[in-house]
Amino acid sequence: EKLDETKQAIQKEFNKRAPQSIKTAARNMNYNLSKLYRKGRVLWKKKVWPMLEPIFGVPDGAAAQKRKDRAEAQKKKGRRKANDQYRDDEEF
Repeated sequence: EKLDETKQAIQKEFNKRAPQSIKTAARNMNYNLSKLYRKGRVLWKKKVWPMLEPIFGVPDGAAAQKRKDRAEAQKKKGRRKANDQYRDDEEF
């Protein structure tokens, strides 16, 4: 949290004091780096990882186990239906 607060404070000062051309360049750089990151992630997921997956050996059934673990975690969390606790059957 402290890091986020510090980043926001620095960003606020930067936006207040920096020349417009520098602010525009910073926004463009942020956009370009974000786009490169997204493209790299897609490239990794679609092209590189499928070639490396057999070498590193992801166990069979890993996806099913992942779904099972997620379902257990949500059960522990106690998800409830919104209409379960607030329904008054006597009024209807």
